[in-house]
Amino acid sequence: MQSKSASRVLLLICLALLVFLAWGFYSSIEFYDATERTAGSIRAQRNPYLAAQLFMQESGINAVEADSLIGLDTLDGVATVLITDANQVVNPRQLEQVLSWLGNGGTLIVTANSFANSDDLLLEEFNVEVQWPDREDDTADEETHDDETQDEGTPISESLRELNQQIEEGKTLEEIGQLKTDTTSLTRIDFGDDIGVLEIAFKSYKVLTHPYAEGEEVDDSMPQPFSWSSSDHGIHMMQFDVGDGLLTIISDPTIWTSSRIDDYDHAYLLWVLSAQTGDFAILHPALRDSIWVLMSDNAPELLIALALTIALWLWHLGHRFGRIIPRDTDGGRALSEHFSATANYLWHRKASDKLIEPVRAQILRRASIVLPGFAGAGNDAQTQLQLIARHCGIEVATVDIALNSMEFNEASFVRTVKLLKYIEQSL
Repeated sequence: MQSKSASRVLLLICLALLVFLAWGFYSSIEFYDATERTAGSIRAQRNPYLAAQLFMQESGINAVEADSLIGLDTLDGVATVLITDANQVVNPRQLEQVLSWLGNGGTLIVTANSFANSDDLLLEEFNVEVQWPDREDDTADEETHDDETQDEGTPISESLRELNQQIEEGKTLEEIGQLKTDTTSLTRIDFGDDIGVLEIAFKSYKVLTHPYAEGEEVDDSMPQPFSWSSSDHGIHMMQFDVGDGLLTIISDPTIWTSSRIDDYDHAYLLWVLSAQTGDFAILHPALRDSIWVLMSDNAPELLIALALTIALWLWHLGHRFGRIIPRDTDGGRALSEHFSATANYLWHRKASDKLIEPVRAQILRRASIVLPGFAGAGNDAQTQLQLIARHCGIEVATVDIALNSMEFNEASFVRTVKLLKYIEQSL
């Protein structure tokens, strides 16, 4: 009884120890939720404006994409076109087509060229130019502002505590950086009481200019913008009335890329500028796969057939087949074996003419001796063939094949040699 009681007590102690260890292990585990950032899908990597396209589709507008105006079969049925890459209008015919479409009520949002105004026919048509603000004064102001911030700003330890607190609240680094953006660089666009003022973060390295927006006197024949919006750096958006349509020129299309469309009022601006009816076409440079990737995805059988063809071609180039026969060095070879080996070598090297030309030359020499008028025929090959055919009792075409044919397989080569031997014996 005592041994059983001791065993039970020991078992209870072991169980209690195991429970204590399990509780200690469980309490040491830290449970937390983590968001893992992965690379975008292949579709997102190829289309930097995929988020804008999906946003318009969620808004009830059919959004399509193309790499150029040529990629669109027609502008009919397309109410809004967003050109994210300048110089899509490359010739006067395309310019006339776009202006006609705008005049009939189309809505065009186009990016200003980053390099030369003369290369962009559309900007040249509306007398819009691109300028790059002088950044030297801005750099000096930023350095002065940084010095003042270091003198009057909060300590680094307090800034780190605020950063950690914002991270604990679930904010991402992009959101934290957006909160610290200098709001003086934002472009505020006023659309009236119905929509209000939208804040847009255009990049400030490039701005638009127009004589009318600069306060200069312009001819009435020159297109004049009815609206333009600017930041402290300059004008970033202009709008023109073109017939029944609307042309919007912007300096920075990256506000609608997948990484920036959720900043400020970027997405709402895209919806406001669109016609909100019909199709919405986004034109952007396409990242295309190589021909080998396209073939492997769509026609793998063609690659397999190509590989087999190359293998068969290499196999055809090899003139020796089968295993290597060991050389017998004990006995000598007969003269006929040498002749046979030489003939086989020439045959496999496609040099059958070297085998048959000596026989033909012997026949011609014999015919010039035996047949009257053969030598006098000279270069008249047809007369010489007729003389040989009449003497041997065979047709002229048969003699022609025997003396002039150069394309042979094994059967035709044997027949030609037999025919030549018959002609030679008849002479």
